Amino acid sequence: MNVVIAYLDTMFGAYPQTPRLLEAKAELRGMMEDAYTSLIAEGRSENEAVGQVIRDFGNLEELAPVLGITADLAPAGAATGADRANPAAARIQHPPVTMEEAQGYADVQRRCRFRLGTAVSLFVLSPVALIILPTAVQTGAIGLDQGVASALGILLLLVLVAVGVMLVMSISRDAAPFKRLEEGRFSPDPAVTRWAESLAQQHEPARVRALQIAVAFWILSPAPLIALSLLTQGAHLSGLWSVIGVGLVLGFVATGLAILLPAAWANGVAEKLGRGAAGAGRGSHHGDEQRSVVGVIAAFYWPLLTAIYLAWSFIGDAWGSSWIVWPVGAVLFGAIAAGGGALESYRRSRQ
Repeated sequence: MNVVIAYLDTMFGAYPQTPRLLEAKAELRGMMEDAYTSLIAEGRSENEAVGQVIRDFGNLEELAPVLGITADLAPAGAATGADRANPAAARIQHPPVTMEEAQGYADVQRRCRFRLGTAVSLFVLSPVALIILPTAVQTGAIGLDQGVASALGILLLLVLVAVGVMLVMSISRDAAPFKRLEEGRFSPDPAVTRWAESLAQQHEPARVRALQIAVAFWILSPAPLIALSLLTQGAHLSGLWSVIGVGLVLGFVATGLAILLPAAWANGVAEKLGRGAAGAGRGSHHGDEQRSVVGVIAAFYWPLLTAIYLAWSFIGDAWGSSWIVWPVGAVLFGAIAAGGGALESYRRSRQ
């Protein structure tokens, strides 16, 4: 029932809190609570009951004549000035998104959220074996040829990247029925937009907690490397322990991403469904940036860093020092991811 109340608050949030509208809001709340209670008594689940109540009572413009507030909602029509400011967008007329489509799309994003986090984490972790194995050979910790160790590291890197790519492809496959929503080929529906915003508000505390934990992991990511370097200085296999610290740096970065990305699914759904073809005044390209920035950066960032590492190591025969590109690259990647999320949150707060 909390979702229904949050949805109701969102419905009336765009209008002045006049006595007449407050009275209508209280009346509508009573109607929604009665309908919710009846559906629960019929044996519906909480999610089914919430969805049905929102479908039946979620369009304030349609309910305005019943509630006697048609004239009170008229000022909201001024928002169509966005169309006059962007005539090209106003001419784009796509079928409106339906509540069933929106709920299906949200369900896909919810089910796929861990796959996305796992895929990006695998991209980050993919070079760990390539970092550690050659140094382990150099220090005599394992009895392999240098070339064999490098080949094994490259093989494991490619395997992890391949698994990550397959996870991303599976997400695209599951989201295929909602391709028009992904591409923005729909007209926003006020009821759907309010439902999506209520969904995002419901999951916002979890997203904020995940962001706080992820940022903490990214800030602390150099700690293992620093600790192992200092504590094992002058000890046997100290070089290997330092390289293991590099692997732990990447592990911290990957853990932060694995925590943050799955928690942001509801916010991404709200950004997408509230936008549509004309942008609906919400800045469509900003939403796309927020949703895909980490994946796009990871797609080229880590392969490029791997190429730099291999070139430096093979051409300069610098296996003992070339590993430094990984802690530097990992901290930079975490800063980019955190900064991109913070910038997008600031942009949304200014809209």
